[in-house]
Amino acid sequence: MIHIFKDKQNKHTFLTLHGTGGDEFDLVPLAEYLNPKFNILSPRGNVNEQGMNRFFKRYGMGLFDIPNLLLETDNLYQFIKDSEQKYAFSINDVIALGFSNGANILESLIQLKSETPKIIILLSPVFVQPNVQFKDLSDHHIYVSIDPKDPYLKPGDMEQLIEALEHANAQLTVYKHHYGHQVNMQVLEHLKSWLESLI
Repeated sequence: MIHIFKDKQNKHTFLTLHGTGGDEFDLVPLAEYLNPKFNILSPRGNVNEQGMNRFFKRYGMGLFDIPNLLLETDNLYQFIKDSEQKYAFSINDVIALGFSNGANILESLIQLKSETPKIIILLSPVFVQPNVQFKDLSDHHIYVSIDPKDPYLKPGDMEQLIEALEHANAQLTVYKHHYGHQVNMQVLEHLKSWLESLI
């Protein structure tokens, strides 16, 4: 995957996954705000949708190409494992942060793969695969930031996602806001405090 790696000579590494239309540089300032000392690994999604980068294909708004999602989840996992070797970090010390489309492929990663980052940040996700159970997440700290009236959410989406994560025993923090499908300073300040309480 096309990507950047910012080596801060730190044990911890942010994995940042952009939203639709973003690129590998989009979430770097956000990661720097959360902790300027952590390394940053930031890939660009492999899919190009009418000039917009994405991590997996869709047929239209809210209509996802699940076979492609499964393929790109495999690609992302292999990218993380290859990067472990290339940049000498451990997946156990990764803080995975995804916004929108990036959050959605992170969901898929922790549903489908047995070895995943232990700190997961889902910013404005939707629940793409409600029919797929999460693996046991009792050793995972998961942060979800979401507006219940986000126009991209289907009815019951948020409640289903939260219930599924709780059922998987995730150590879950949900920050509900009213800022739409975006990340603003109130979200970032709450997220930063949460992250500082863990590391």
